[in-house]
Amino acid sequence: MIIEKILQSKKNANCILDLEKSLLSDDEDGILSSMDTFQELFTQLYNRKMIQLSSDLDTNEEKYRLWLIERKNDLVTNLLTYLNYENENIQEKSLEVLMTLVRLEGAHKETWNFPVELFDKIVNELLNSNINQEVNVRKFQEYMQYDDILLHSLKAVMDILNKIEEVTDIFLTNLFYLLNTIRYPKEFQADGYNTFLSQNNSKTAPFFFKKRQLRRLFSDVWQRYLKFPLPLPLLKKVLLVLHKKVIPHLENPCLLTDFLTDSYSQKGVISLLSLNSLFLLMDKYNIEYPDFFIKLYSLTNAEVINGKFCLRFFYLSDLFLSSIHIPAYLITAFVKKLSRIALVSRADSVLRILCLVINLMIRHKSVSVLIHQEGPNTAGEDPFDFDEPDPAKCRALESSLWEIKTLQSHVVPSVCRKAKMINRALPYLELENVALNVSMNSLYKNQRKRPFAEVPLAVCRPLKICL
Repeated sequence: MIIEKILQSKKNANCILDLEKSLLSDDEDGILSSMDTFQELFTQLYNRKMIQLSSDLDTNEEKYRLWLIERKNDLVTNLLTYLNYENENIQEKSLEVLMTLVRLEGAHKETWNFPVELFDKIVNELLNSNINQEVNVRKFQEYMQYDDILLHSLKAVMDILNKIEEVTDIFLTNLFYLLNTIRYPKEFQADGYNTFLSQNNSKTAPFFFKKRQLRRLFSDVWQRYLKFPLPLPLLKKVLLVLHKKVIPHLENPCLLTDFLTDSYSQKGVISLLSLNSLFLLMDKYNIEYPDFFIKLYSLTNAEVINGKFCLRFFYLSDLFLSSIHIPAYLITAFVKKLSRIALVSRADSVLRILCLVINLMIRHKSVSVLIHQEGPNTAGEDPFDFDEPDPAKCRALESSLWEIKTLQSHVVPSVCRKAKMINRALPYLELENVALNVSMNSLYKNQRKRPFAEVPLAVCRPLKICL
């Protein structure tokens, strides 16, 4: 084998140059084969301590080792380039070999010392300003489970953020991919840290860091990141993960208040996606936002209810309106607005609205006044002002649930049955959110399965004429 040949004699060192030519060829199979060979070769060289310099080396040996180090540096440069190759197998193998070099360089030092320079080059390429790195970051996620990789990734990101002069949307997207791979450790192992680099050969103190240090670094990176003007598609992705993956691990979550209130002040989907995180700050961290329910009321519209994130809206609305301390006028305003929107919504959205409205009436007995009032019976008679943005001024308490009674004649039988629940005493227990799982397709399939004793005809049956 070529590796044995190189290790047997320095005269065969030029074989490494032949490997480099194969690595830089157009043959993809040859490139992958060269990477495998280089990975095994440098593993052997590191194990034999031939990539290290010391004062007791003669001139020839020192020159040879310096030459090997140059070959390693050239390999790193080529592998970083191949991270952007169009073939995903080559990208994946490049990252694997690079991380192998990180492990080898760190494991064969006299003391435990993370190879920061090499590792920072990898992170810097993953945060490329011009090339999307989603595939590479997804592979890199396997390494983020290690405590030392996690810590030094955050340090590398912070260093890049301190030095970067021009920020592109692609850079911000790549950085989000990287930050989203972080699985913040709930607790550390009792027998030590889970490290990518071996600590067995260390002659001094092994890898160590304080939990507070990690939390502060994690917080600083995210706070710096959220100060950038994020493009709309990226802002949506950030808001989707903020309440679960970020806020619980921040040193001071209250510092995100301005970012979240600004997002909540926007219209449409951005407002909806910021609800979860903002409510978390209000509920767990005592942040005050007096206009929260007014904004939620204005967010309740047909576009959101029938949109892509409708399930999230219904889940969050049910959560936010669960407190028994919410005033009656506010709950009544939501019930009336939802009922009015149901008249112009898809059947699956109507079922979700009815489920939420009935649960609100079970939860808040004061809303039952809308059931027992005889009038109004039409939109023209209704004093309720649908377009009024302030729920305190919309006059919902003066109205009735004529919209729900109208839905009792809906063409979809399941909607009719749900709407007719207000004709009798409401159950003591709230309805299960089964309506959240329905779709127009499932409703159609269910109706196709129903047996009909007699199919209604659009024409009269022909008369039988007796001769």
